[in-house]
Amino acid sequence: MPLGVEIPVKEVQRYMGYRGMVDIAPDIQAKISKAIDMLGAQSHPRIVTKEYPLRVRGNDITIYNDTEEIVLTSESLARNLKGCCGAILLAATIGPACDMLVRRASVTSSADASIYQAAGAAAIEAFLDDQNAKLEKEYEAQGLFLRPRFSPGYGDLKLDHQKDWFRLLDISKQIGVELTDSLLMVPTKSVTALIGIGIDKSKVGCSGCSGCNKHDTCAFSKEDK
Repeated sequence: MPLGVEIPVKEVQRYMGYRGMVDIAPDIQAKISKAIDMLGAQSHPRIVTKEYPLRVRGNDITIYNDTEEIVLTSESLARNLKGCCGAILLAATIGPACDMLVRRASVTSSADASIYQAAGAAAIEAFLDDQNAKLEKEYEAQGLFLRPRFSPGYGDLKLDHQKDWFRLLDISKQIGVELTDSLLMVPTKSVTALIGIGIDKSKVGCSGCSGCNKHDTCAFSKEDK
């Protein structure tokens, strides 16, 4: 199953470290285009989502499952979820194709491997953006509005919470992604995230890169420093 969405060239360039108006050599541009084409054709995207009620008190966010309560402590996530009473937990992957292409390229060229890495990062984000847009339409029809997605390891939300996502969503069984002892996901181009559900449309644009406490030092920030 191909990716089904366009992988933006500018996003690949951003993940490669190019920012602003930069002249990129024609041979590099050609390699970027090749990586985009191959990932677009060879990816196998999968996603799992589930809605949960939640409560925000101070910097503590409590997610209510049928059998347990999960508490996430994060100032930036609490700010993102202000006014929300529910959230969508999700996990998504574009499959193992990117990892395979990176391994093959790395045998002969670390530069080529980095291009595939960047294209893979842009690919999973493009897939998620497309899925996000579909969810937004679905919830807006109910008079509800979604906040920007927020992932474990982003801002001050601890990466340890990956374990909660894997347990709640049964990610390994549902979409074939495994979690290593070091909390990395395999295939690597996989993402877990939380999307707040609120009734106040004015809050929809909150957070993003500018709301992250690592914004000033992150090489991949989408916002100008």
